[in-house]
Amino acid sequence: MSKVEAYKIIISQFLAKTLDEPAKENFANYLHDPDFLEAWQQLMEEEEIAQSPNNQIAHNNLFKTIIQDKRIKDQVVSSSNKKRASMHMLRYVSIAAILLLVGISASIFFYVHKNRPDNHAIAANSLAVVPGSQKAEIILESGERIDLEKLKLDTIIDNGAFEIIKSDKGIISYRLKRSEAENQKTAYNTIVTPRGGEYKLLLADGTKIWLNAATTLRYPISFNGDERKVQLQGEAYFEVAKQIHHGRHVPFIVNTGNQKLEVLGTSFNLQNYGKSIVTTLVEGKVKLNVQDGSQDKIYLNPAEQAVLPFTNKNFLKTAVDPRYFTAWKEGKFAFYNTSIDEVMEIISRWYDVEVHFDYRPENFAFSGTVSRYDDINKLLRTIELVGDIHFELKGRKIYVKR
Repeated sequence: MSKVEAYKIIISQFLAKTLDEPAKENFANYLHDPDFLEAWQQLMEEEEIAQSPNNQIAHNNLFKTIIQDKRIKDQVVSSSNKKRASMHMLRYVSIAAILLLVGISASIFFYVHKNRPDNHAIAANSLAVVPGSQKAEIILESGERIDLEKLKLDTIIDNGAFEIIKSDKGIISYRLKRSEAENQKTAYNTIVTPRGGEYKLLLADGTKIWLNAATTLRYPISFNGDERKVQLQGEAYFEVAKQIHHGRHVPFIVNTGNQKLEVLGTSFNLQNYGKSIVTTLVEGKVKLNVQDGSQDKIYLNPAEQAVLPFTNKNFLKTAVDPRYFTAWKEGKFAFYNTSIDEVMEIISRWYDVEVHFDYRPENFAFSGTVSRYDDINKLLRTIELVGDIHFELKGRKIYVKR
């Protein structure tokens, strides 16, 4: 039995108030395990936690059951006393239960909040703020620009030496014309996603790339040499296809900032928005080095991450859960103990809004999983559940207040 399946049984027993003593004692600790979050999500999707109008527990009572159940409160207090935790930590652990439910169940969230008085103003004109969507443009080597948002699905653009194809699923790919495929000088294109945009690209070698908002990727339309090189600014998720040329594997190289990443075939997330370069490996193995040669190369294995700050040239390698860093390509925000500055930076980029801080709460740490396509009001209210923070949305500006 998988860990997720075991958690699903525990959750069902919790709701039925039939948990055994060991499970009661550990229930509060489960709230921080991503597999526990996944179990909740699956139960919601399987409708094991009913959501029909005939079952009121699915909305109001279910929420109250989790956050008010004596077994959670007693366990939190007990474990916290043992560690001599501060009142802030007690409050944080209790709130984790709320965030868990809010993050995985839109139906519960709407039920709890539809009758909630609006004690802080989120302006009516916030309806103009919408989540990001498939938006990008391709810049050809000639300088010509193609707006992909205006390009219809299942369309082919003939560019002479090659064709640009937008599939019926909105994925961009290339096809060289056979008569001109040989001895063709490698041409480079650039794809640019704006703030509030995302796109998926299929390179000529079969490599799949998901581009997040405010991202620029320069790439060749074909790969004919002994190596494959692309250049990234922003954030993208790569599934690199293996390629053999003249009997040898052709490395895939991503240059971003002053970092050079080299792989043969693997999956990884690469983020470079100007403060640091963050490389998170999902599968395979990658080699990293600083392009000026000031530091020895390092290697990453799955579930490892390397951070290269722009203020120095030393990698910081740690073990991480890749799901928190790749959830965006699945249409989700995934936060774990994330600072308010980082949370709002991500929101600003995806919803294309400005953020102004009138107040910065101390020791703020947000955890939860929320759809990237939710209305911004819902997302902001979810974050407010952490407490000691409110938002005011005016036009395309978000003000962070006490």
